[in-house]
Amino acid sequence: MKSKIHEYQKKYKNMSKKLYIFIMALIAFQLQAQAVYNSTNYAVVGDSFYNTSASNLLLDFESTGTNFNWDFAALTGTSQTQLQFRNPTVTGFLWLFIYNTNNTNLSSTTNENSTLNTPGQVVGVTDANNYYKKSTTDLRQTGSAYKVDYNGTQIPVTNQYTDSDIIYHFPIQYGDTDTDDSAYTINIPSLYYQDNTLQRSNEVDGWGSLTTPYGSFTNVLRMKTTLVQNDTIALLGAGLPRTIRTTRELKWFDTSKKQPVLTVTQSNATGNWVTTDVTYLDNQHDFQTTAFFTHAPLNPAAGETVYFQNLSTNATTYTWDFGDPSSVTDNTSSEEYPTHTFAADGVYQVTLTASNATFTNTYNITIVVGTLAVHQSDIENNAVVYPNPFTTHFKMTVKLDDANYVLTNMNGQQIFAGKNIEVQDFSALNSGVYILTVWNNRDIKKYKIIKE
Repeated sequence: MKSKIHEYQKKYKNMSKKLYIFIMALIAFQLQAQAVYNSTNYAVVGDSFYNTSASNLLLDFESTGTNFNWDFAALTGTSQTQLQFRNPTVTGFLWLFIYNTNNTNLSSTTNENSTLNTPGQVVGVTDANNYYKKSTTDLRQTGSAYKVDYNGTQIPVTNQYTDSDIIYHFPIQYGDTDTDDSAYTINIPSLYYQDNTLQRSNEVDGWGSLTTPYGSFTNVLRMKTTLVQNDTIALLGAGLPRTIRTTRELKWFDTSKKQPVLTVTQSNATGNWVTTDVTYLDNQHDFQTTAFFTHAPLNPAAGETVYFQNLSTNATTYTWDFGDPSSVTDNTSSEEYPTHTFAADGVYQVTLTASNATFTNTYNITIVVGTLAVHQSDIENNAVVYPNPFTTHFKMTVKLDDANYVLTNMNGQQIFAGKNIEVQDFSALNSGVYILTVWNNRDIKKYKIIKE
């Protein structure tokens, strides 16, 4: 009996020893398999990347874990930006801060510009740059700069953080957590003031393999970042309500790439995390352009300048036709945000063609200039749209010879333009309020009609 007990004890010890060796080997394998992302893996001066925005916002970006497999091959790209990293001293700002490598040794820009083109207030933001100090221990944003074009006057804005924003602590490893606070103040006298504080909390909460339309990565780290931003803002001397925003970023890192290979941005306005943007590292592509614009004033007078707000996407070139041949060479423009003056009362069809190297798209709007004299009483007094509200078709109670019709929504987007509107089937049109413009020679009237 004692010999059997001794034999069982010996077998148990041998099994325990083998199990211990197996567990330790498994732990060692896992530790060896997990990526470690160092400062040397991150971007340097001269690097350039293309990031593609995707439309698939409802995929499961939440799930994570150890040796996890994230498969986002189904992402569909819709647009793209280029991110460039440069020496801070070549960004075009005469600012002593950026010439001191103790302050910054890396900058980034997407070369994107924005303009608000409205009467009396033309505001544009160009040459936006972020400045960083990259070291072996962290990457921190230390400043930013951009140029504001305000009614023809260019104002350079430079901003030095009073408390740097530590974006990453190096090395980045599975299980890491850290929290840092940052702050800055922007002050453009009489125009714009912003006092910002930010709390950034990072947690590396997963590692494994990742697939995107760009490729497959067998050893990535996932970082979850929670951002709590507190802003005090004044615009044109008027203070705005203080805002506190909570957002979240999910980023996947591969040591072979100097930027995150996938970034998911989320908001928490309703108490739940909702994905608002997805971008992934990619090769350069052209995407389908969408031409769109608005204008102000909506009903200009003859001789009044009309400002066009370009809202097109994915385009690099723009061709405008203002439908005003009497203006000769001023009838066309290649500017992104043009203006035009219609010298005479009339009805003009303005067309924008937005293009890139591969795709082209066109959009047009009918603009009524001035108050056109009414000579035929049928338009002014007798002609009525019926039925109103309508479901599929509508007509005029009076037959108008050689009349033209334009149907637009309340945003000015054209739904129909032409003659014989009574035969048009609008059953697929969304319910809502629309504007019908009718003109006959130089006689014009507008009707507000309702689609049920």
